[in-house]
Amino acid sequence: MHIDPEHHMEPRKSGNRGFDIAITICILLVSVSSLIIAIVHSRTLERMADANAKLVEANSWPFLSYNTSNGPSINMSIVNDGVGPAKIEAIEVQWAGRSYDNAVDLLKACCAFIPKTADVQYEFIAGRVLRAGQTINILTLPHTPADDAAWNVLDRSRVSRRLTVNVCFCSVFDQCWVDDIVRFSLTPHEVSRCVRPAVPYGIPER
Repeated sequence: MHIDPEHHMEPRKSGNRGFDIAITICILLVSVSSLIIAIVHSRTLERMADANAKLVEANSWPFLSYNTSNGPSINMSIVNDGVGPAKIEAIEVQWAGRSYDNAVDLLKACCAFIPKTADVQYEFIAGRVLRAGQTINILTLPHTPADDAAWNVLDRSRVSRRLTVNVCFCSVFDQCWVDDIVRFSLTPHEVSRCVRPAVPYGIPER
């Protein structure tokens, strides 16, 4: 069996050594330029991908803040002032450094509230998803003659430095933050995950 020898193609030469060298240099420059353009293009695409990821995160950023008002009732609530949903993982409510697990016990501690004199309103908070612009109730105390004294104390206490409302929440990308929202901070502390408090705030046992 006869095997033809392998032939290697060589670039044709003009016979002019200087011209051939110039052509070779031009080809080399074009190759290097193409390589540089490819690298720059790749890095540009990476930067665009990072920018798009940051834009998506920014458009999904939750921010929880404290909201309170008075009138016929005193209302204390959490509102999502961000642009994305907030997964509320944990909440701890303290008065004078002590944690309370429900609104009625908190009112008794802060304001000498007598249970059953008014219809205190509250709802589950931890384990809920709060949409952008949505509000969730910490507690609402109507103003009635029977609870006038407690109502007046709560009116002062709802913005007291003795009140702490620590909330840990996460974005849909599982970026998590924890903050005492009563302090009205614009820089919540970022955490790797939310930790359940020793005394989580919930609703009273019936």
